[in-house]
Amino acid sequence: MDINIISSFFIFNTANMVLIGSMINFLDPYVPAALKRSFLYGKFSTKTPHVILTKLEVPKSNFRHMYIFSAPALAITLCSILYMYIYNANVPEIIIMLLDTLLGTSRKPLISTEVGILTLIIFNIHAWKRLYETCYVNVFSNQKMHIYIYFLGLLHYAGLILSIIGEIEGFVRGSYRNENLPKVTIVKLVCTFICLWSSYMQLKTTFILAKLRRNTNNDIVSLEYKIPSEGLFKHIAAPLQFYEILIYVMLSIILWQAYIFHYVTLWVVVNQVRNNSTKYIFLRRNKKD
Repeated sequence: MDINIISSFFIFNTANMVLIGSMINFLDPYVPAALKRSFLYGKFSTKTPHVILTKLEVPKSNFRHMYIFSAPALAITLCSILYMYIYNANVPEIIIMLLDTLLGTSRKPLISTEVGILTLIIFNIHAWKRLYETCYVNVFSNQKMHIYIYFLGLLHYAGLILSIIGEIEGFVRGSYRNENLPKVTIVKLVCTFICLWSSYMQLKTTFILAKLRRNTNNDIVSLEYKIPSEGLFKHIAAPLQFYEILIYVMLSIILWQAYIFHYVTLWVVVNQVRNNSTKYIFLRRNKKD
């Protein structure tokens, strides 16, 4: 039986996010504290103590580990594909076997090498930017997150890379460069510009948030959660999530002929919308209090 483990992973987590997220948002009093503590983190986390789950939590600042892993992994992937593209080299058999195991043997070469390279360039810029943000700009509070969320983030980026290269021509057994596959077009270049602009605006938003916890000498003076009034915060509650959604939607347009990557985009959109709705409910409840 041919099973696409990567697609199943993203579908399962999307469904899980919708189900548990909806329960927490709309049936909060009836949701067990243990489930909420496993699912929510940071300012949204439940304050109810739990002896066992507390031992399974890591600092929220460990988010940077996701980019310490993904940025170099994306760079190595891009360099490898560029080498194979320039020198017309074959993909090692062990890579083909790994992709067959995780994405199934029935996958098809739906992404041209040129479009795959363009996508990986965008993700490299975004991931290295996020690494810079989490290491040098973000001011993380002393809040914790469940280890499930931590590993879910790491697996997200591993699955993202595999979902792209798994459908690039040459990475599917028996496939070769196909001149009929869509190449880089004006539409894709416009989407690329929107991706890079969104990533830059996300960086500016991160600076706005960090400024609320630093003084004029750039020293950290507060870990309190504050709501900014600059930039897109004037109009929406979660600009970071908005820009992240925009990036992935544009990448789905660039990779419109792909199959697996769209499950990644669906997962990201659902996750960010759920995060935004949780933030809205959190702010509304606190305002009432």
